Amino acid sequence: MPLAIDMIRSEHRTMAKLLDLLERQIDLFEKTGEPDYDLLGEIVDYFRSFPDLYHHPKEDLIFAYLSKRAPDAVAEFGDLEAEHEKVNARLNRFARAVVNVLMQVEVPREAFVRLAREFILGERKHMQAEETLFFPLALEKLDEADWAEIDARIARFKDPLLETQAPHRYAALQEQLTHWRGEPAPAARPQEATGG
Repeated sequence: MPLAIDMIRSEHRTMAKLLDLLERQIDLFEKTGEPDYDLLGEIVDYFRSFPDLYHHPKEDLIFAYLSKRAPDAVAEFGDLEAEHEKVNARLNRFARAVVNVLMQVEVPREAFVRLAREFILGERKHMQAEETLFFPLALEKLDEADWAEIDARIARFKDPLLETQAPHRYAALQEQLTHWRGEPAPAARPQEATGG
């Protein structure tokens, strides 16, 4: 298996866990108005930082190679870069809502929950399409030389949540993921709820 595909799939697994954590926090917000606001902020910060700057470019690089190698097949799949722009637009709408909640700006609870669920569902569908359509197509059409070039170009762009070095800006997220078993994580830090 090419390094690029291994890395991207590993990142997808991490993002899927974060989406599960986010969904749990949104459920809390919807029911009680008291999610872990710090955790919400860190999840949004991660999605605004890592996927757009380091994850999507890896996929876009594979897509560029695939476009040269098998343009007809790529045409059937669609425009991956345009899809990444849609992902970013959904994220930006949700991120603005999170910032407003963190700043204690009045945000209707229903609107916040809707934006969160749109983001979560959109991310899951996007990753599923890549896993079931895009990656198999790339693995079929690209040769060993293509993968060697791709792997060399992306090797240093690793997911910060998969790093085991000194503490970093995603320490709380890393702690949550370390204990993740699909059940509630160790004690959240509830703060005053904001919502309408």
